[in-house]
Amino acid sequence: MIDQSLAHPAHQSTPSEATEDLEHVGSIVPRALKLSARLQRGITLAQERFEEITRIAPWAWSVPSCGGDRRYVVDLKHGLCPCPDHPPEGERCKHVSAAAYKKAKTAVCHGCGFRKRHRELYEVGGDNLTFFAGDLLCKDCARSHGVL
Repeated sequence: MIDQSLAHPAHQSTPSEATEDLEHVGSIVPRALKLSARLQRGITLAQERFEEITRIAPWAWSVPSCGGDRRYVVDLKHGLCPCPDHPPEGERCKHVSAAAYKKAKTAVCHGCGFRKRHRELYEVGGDNLTFFAGDLLCKDCARSHGVL
């Protein structure tokens, strides 16, 4: 419970006003935090087959289907996928979600150009003459350029 004696008088609210505020927040927050079934399936697909999801062009990603050997080329710029699932307006299929997940969890090494997981990259400091401060390097490139 919040100690109302410390609050500024102009910001104090009655118990009924506080309850109304909480009801309003409660009606908004769960909707914002609830993941759709498609998004959940996309995240699961990305986690289970992370290495199989590959970037093939600036906005194009190759994503495997959940079952079988089929692959879909996803356009992340426009959120398009040729799979038979046609989600309602405002949602995207699991393949688009999986590609977006992989993109968010990875970055390009500024040394070799390969896409790696963020946890496998090292940030370049300000004293390096080859790269800019903040550039990301994989372990091999960081070693060969004296970052590690």
